[in-house]
Amino acid sequence: MAKTRKKKQSFAQVLKDQFDFDTSGLASYIDEQSDEIIEELVLGAALVSRVQVMEGVKGSEKIKLLSMDTPLQSAEACGKTPSGDIIFTDKTITASAVKIDMSTCNKTLKGTWAQMLLALGKRAEKENLPLEDVITAFVIKRAKLKNQDLMLKGDTLSTNPDLAHYDGFIKKWVADALLYNIPYTGVMSVTNAFARFQALANAIPDVLLDNAIQPEIICSRVDAQLVVNNIYNDKDYASGLDVKYEGSEMSFVLPTTNVTVRSYAQLATGQVFCVPYEFMFFATDLEGDIEDFWLKYEEIQEKLYFGAEWGSGVQYVYADYFGKLTVTP
Repeated sequence: MAKTRKKKQSFAQVLKDQFDFDTSGLASYIDEQSDEIIEELVLGAALVSRVQVMEGVKGSEKIKLLSMDTPLQSAEACGKTPSGDIIFTDKTITASAVKIDMSTCNKTLKGTWAQMLLALGKRAEKENLPLEDVITAFVIKRAKLKNQDLMLKGDTLSTNPDLAHYDGFIKKWVADALLYNIPYTGVMSVTNAFARFQALANAIPDVLLDNAIQPEIICSRVDAQLVVNNIYNDKDYASGLDVKYEGSEMSFVLPTTNVTVRSYAQLATGQVFCVPYEFMFFATDLEGDIEDFWLKYEEIQEKLYFGAEWGSGVQYVYADYFGKLTVTP
């Protein structure tokens, strides 16, 4: 049993997903001239790049918060007259242990076009592993998506095992009474979506904007499109609307405001939140780049195994800086 070490890889590169080969639908190998493989569509995932990442979290850790009132006093007279309060508070973030395990037998690829992924030479495919490089690029993207699913849609009561590790942002926000709330009655439509998003943007606390913290309104792609259609149907400033697409995300600046609206695939229709990313945290026990993930070949079973284990958790602070739309039937 041999262990192969890889060069340093980023956190994103070690987020692997379970992968199993299925070659049952492939015809017999004839003479494949091209080694190009077209990947299945995979949604992008960029939430981790926007929130605060806390590294080295093993188990639970406090998010340290500092708040203070600093009154301005006259300095005409001598002496000290202290006033104001310094408040230290904390909120706990927990990194749950999650892992992936993958195994494959390269012999299942032989006799199909997939055999071009094997190295030439006796048993070479078990040592050089060129197949791994092809799979890794795809698996990384899929795993990043699953991690974002967990961050946003996590629910310890979920029947989906991918989501049951911890409660994600959506469940926390829906249950949190401290978020400022914009209620609306009925269903989001092409005639009212803009007004509801505008009301949420207008309710952003002044203290955030005055300190150059710009929250975003996040929602489903369907709701974002309703806002765009609403604007184009009956708003004079439709011509100035610049809608952008980055991976699976749709974004634009909401007219009459400087607030960006961004869609996430994990949000359902009617789930609309206004969030300052500066106060959202993702915890992991990895410390920057890690040395390697484990990779070994088991000769008796003739299988290649590799995987990784890490901690993952989310939390946010200053709940009154977050907002949400709430449906009233």
